[in-house]
Order: sequence, then structure tokens, then C-alpha cells
Amino acid sequence: MKPNVRSIDGLLQICYDLPHRVHTAKAYPLTSPNGSTIIVYGHEHGIRLIWEGGRPFKRLPEDAQRKPKPNGSNRDTVISLDSGDEEPVGKAEPFQVMPLFESEEEEYDSSEPYQTIIQTLELPLGVEVLHLAFPHLPADRKRARLDTWPKLMSEKLICAFTCSDFTVRVLTVPLIPPSPRSKATPEVRNVASNLSAERSFFGEHIVTLMGSKSHQSLPKGVSISITERVPEDDDEEGDDVEMEDDGSRGTKSALSRSASRSRSRSRVAQDQGYDLIVASHSADLSGLLLVYRIPFEAGGSGMSTEQHGPWRTQYLASPAVSVEFNSAQHPASRHSRLLVAEAKGVVRIFDCLPQSKTEQGSWLLSLHTPLESSQDSMPRRKAILDARWVLEGKSILVLLADSKYGIWDIENAGPKAADTATIPPALTAFAVEGRVGDSIKPKPFLKSSSTKNETKSKLAPMTPSTRKIRQEALFAGPAAQSGGPTLGGLYVSPTQDTPSGRPADDAILLWYGTTIMIIPSLFTHWQNYVHKAGNLFGTGAKGEPKLISNIQLCGESCNEAGMLPVLKGPGKNPSDQAEILVTGEHRLLIVTSPPVKPPQAAEPTSPPLSSSADQQLLAKGELDVHGMDRILAGMSNGHTPARNSCRSYGKGKNLLLS
Repeated sequence: MKPNVRSIDGLLQICYDLPHRVHTAKAYPLTSPNGSTIIVYGHEHGIRLIWEGGRPFKRLPEDAQRKPKPNGSNRDTVISLDSGDEEPVGKAEPFQVMPLFESEEEEYDSSEPYQTIIQTLELPLGVEVLHLAFPHLPADRKRARLDTWPKLMSEKLICAFTCSDFTVRVLTVPLIPPSPRSKATPEVRNVASNLSAERSFFGEHIVTLMGSKSHQSLPKGVSISITERVPEDDDEEGDDVEMEDDGSRGTKSALSRSASRSRSRSRVAQDQGYDLIVASHSADLSGLLLVYRIPFEAGGSGMSTEQHGPWRTQYLASPAVSVEFNSAQHPASRHSRLLVAEAKGVVRIFDCLPQSKTEQGSWLLSLHTPLESSQDSMPRRKAILDARWVLEGKSILVLLADSKYGIWDIENAGPKAADTATIPPALTAFAVEGRVGDSIKPKPFLKSSSTKNETKSKLAPMTPSTRKIRQEALFAGPAAQSGGPTLGGLYVSPTQDTPSGRPADDAILLWYGTTIMIIPSLFTHWQNYVHKAGNLFGTGAKGEPKLISNIQLCGESCNEAGMLPVLKGPGKNPSDQAEILVTGEHRLLIVTSPPVKPPQAAEPTSPPLSSSADQQLLAKGELDVHGMDRILAGMSNGHTPARNSCRSYGKGKNLLLS
């Protein structure tokens, strides 16, 4: 896959043309063991994984290739000597080769200023993959408590996705890319087009979540998290907690009581096991929310293959636009809270873990967007496009349909001004708010005075006064003329280098239509907003939002936008902005800073030749052009070379010195 590279506004836009229609694309939070970034995208036939950058595969000699079987069979037949029975050929696993990588990444090449794709893996499923979700993982893998996680988390990629057949599935695949020789085996080539979940060729495993109460329409979103399996006798008997929607003191006290119960559950021994919890939503009836729970196998090396029905079933007041588990990882008390954003202007928090053995979870809090006036003079809540947890799940970031964004500080975790530090803010008010760029809806089409009498004619004569207006209406596009809804969304990435003693920080990407805004430090941006410091839009330094509006998708609409993990390697500058992944209809676009050319070692310079050395080379006839320039420069300064040198230069050659 060789991309098209463009340089626009000082940024490189690397565009990959794809052979199928793409619905969603995301980058996995963790990198491959060889340092590659793993991009997963769902298309009209299944899922595809891309390993970008990192250390490439070693090139092995041709004689190291696998030799074919003597009697024409390319399958590995396993024979048991104890029983004398031969294992059926259909159960034999294909030939696997562990990949070998180079010790260093590829050198910088100015002709190809982008990361090389070292491997791809196609998983055809026969259905369209509509939405993808990864579990929340720590940004810094070295400081993460991986020893307390299941073994599966450090070895395989975990992904939940929804399909066009109304199903929700979970995929696990090794983080390390398959070797080229494994993909070139006849077994894989012959059955690649009929790959299914029942057979694994590269260590992948797919579990389909089914049940009597499954979705009856297309799922609109999915989220996944990890929790600990708690014994039934450790479940606490708790009283029902009624939450108020107006943000009173009872709301915060109920949140604290729920947190204390979750902390008691997190103190269970680590060897009790782990479960995956998957939430999906659809527009069934008034809105349906399903939560599944999938246990890991013993030792945490894989998922259970049993049939998994819904663990929690909730009917919503209106269809949701997004769901997301809290960004805090287990054993944090908030990891089981689910954020449910409804389009009509309300965001609710649902706690999936039961407060007692008989409960099916509980609704903790409801937050409402500001009111807006409408044409029928009936005030309505502003519609919501997306909502995400920020600052380790202590605050909520929401993007509205009018391109505005705001932050609800539900746990009073953000920076405060000096004069309001002792006054608790209203829970329903935004602590920070702004707008994604200059996203103003186009004005309605206005006719000039010369065309007032031509309202009934669709083919009005072209005159100088009407040409400009009709051209603007022609190239504005159908969305601008009809005033249709604009797509938008949020992406949150935890920052790796958080100063010691400072709360957790996030990098935020907000996209609205074709406009993308990056906030490299939400905490710093929050401080600037509170203290009235910084610029509205800047270069991205000191938490200032940075706008990127010239996204070139060749006329395609933007389906999704996100960020790639921050990597350190050749051509990478720590001060550069995070790479942006934009999903079109048939394209993937990566927006990044130009790579930095590595400094080259200075070549040893030869000492300057003296005038006597030049005269010796001139006498031998070996003086080059630069030497002649030095001699001429000396003559212009009043220095005359020796006569014998001029004579020995040869007949006719001394004319050069005259």
C-alpha cells in the first residue's frame, strides 16, 4: 500500500486508497512488540488490521523456506504413537512461523516521508463491520501494572465491534504481526476467502454475543472494559439509591457511597479471575442498552467459548448516540460506570456492577444540556453528537450539534479560579465551554433584485448579475443547501508525560464536519480558560487549541477522526503534534508533522593547502580548479608565484596566470 502524500499548511497528509467501503477505523492504544502502530478498520466485508512503522521483518534466504511434503500433501498430519490412530486432517493447524525482526527501524528516506506498512491481516466475515471499540489502556505501558492484568491483555489485541446482522462480537488477535511466510502458506491462501470464527489461522479468536434479548435493529455503538470476577458471597447488600437530576448534594453523596462499595469489591484477591464487559445500544423500541459479561479462561489466556446472553438489559427514554465505559482502569472504583449520551440532550451514568444480588445495576446521575430557542418558540435541549470521559473518568466532555463543546466537572477535579475555590460550582453548568473552530452554518440562498420575478422559472437566463449566485449554490453541495445535520465526534487520549504531582491529563480531538481541533493538554486548556489566559486558537502549545481545516478526502465525507499513539523513532520530534487518523468513505488519511531528518555526522574536512603546496601541485600538473582560484586570489593580493613554477606548467599553460 503506497499512499499519496501532500503537504498542506506545513502538515503532511498521507492518504491510503482502499478497495472497499470503510465504516470505522481506530488505532490500538498499545503498540506491537516490534514497535508498530496497529490500525484496525471495519469495512463492508469484515475487518482489516494494519501494522505501520516499527522494526521490519528480517529478510531470510530462499533456502530457509519451508519445503513441500513428499507425497503432495501440504498439511501437517499429526500421528499418535500411543494409540495408533491418526488425527483427522481437518483439525491440523496451519504452518506457523514466528516472525523475526531487524534490530533497528528503517533509516530516514526523504523520498518517502511516512511510516512503512510492514504487514496487513484481512479477516473476512461476510458482514459489514459498523463500529469498533477498544478497552481503556494506560498510555505508558512501562508504568502500567501489567502483572495484575490477565495474560491475554499483554499478548493480544482486544476489540469489540458491531455488525450489519445485528450482532455484537469480540475479537482477540496477537499484537505481533504474522510473518510473511505464514501468510504465504497454501493453507492460508486457499481458505483466506472463507475465514470464519470457528477456525484460527493466526491466533485470532472471535466470540459472537447472542441471546434471546439481542438487538433487533442495527447497533449504533459499542464499548468494552475489563473488570474483576468477584465471588457471590462478597457482593454487598446495598440500599437503593435515588439520584436527583438537578445536581443536589444527594447526587454527590450517592456517588461517594457507590465508590465505597466499588472499592470494597476491588480489594478481592487478584487470582479470582477477570471478565470482559461489553455494552451496545440500538434504537429498538424507545432505545435499548445491552451489557454482556465474558469470563476469561483459567490463567487469563483466552475468552470463554460458551454462549453469552445479555447480562444487563435497560430500556432508555430515547435512543442513545454513544456509550462509553469509564476511562479509569480496574481496580479504580469508577471503572464499571457507563456513560450513555442521548441525542435529545441528556447524558446519564449507569453503574453496571450490582449493588446487591437482586439488582440489575443502577442509574446514578443525569445531566442536561443548555436550552436553545427554536422557531416554534418552544425551548429545547441542545442535541448531543458525542460524549466522553476525561481526566481519569472524573469529568465528562460533550460535543453539541451546534459545534459547541463543554465539560461537566462532576467530581470537582478540574482547576479552579482563586476567587471561586471555596464555592462549589453548579453540577449542571459547564466548567469549560467553547466552539470547534468557526463552524457557522451557511446563510440561506439570497436572490438578487434582478431575479425576484424569476421564482417560477428553474432555468433562468444567465446574466452577469445571476452567474455568481448560481455558481455559489452549485458548488456549495447538497448539505449546505438543505441544511442537513453535520457529523461530529470526540477522541480522548491519555498523555504519557504527565509531570509528577500533577493530576492526570488528556489530549483531546474534536471533529465537526471537516474541521478538526486538537487540544494537546486539557488540564492546561482548562487552566487558561479559568484564569482568562492564552489565545482562542494557536499553535497547540501551552494547551491552546489548534485548528486543522484543510482535510483533503477527495470529495468524500468524514466518517470518523482519532489520534494515533505517540511513538518515538527515526524522524520523530517529541514536540510534534499527535498524528491524526481520518476515516473517509474509501480512504484512510493520516495527518502528521513532517519527519525530522536525523543529524548526520560531520565529514572530516581536509586542512587548507598552503601556497607552497599549490605551487608543487602546479609544477606536477595536478592542480585542480579550486587550487587555481587560490593562486589567482593570491596574485590579486600582490603575491607573485615563482617563475620556474610558471615555466614548468607547460607551454601555453602559463597563459592562465597572465
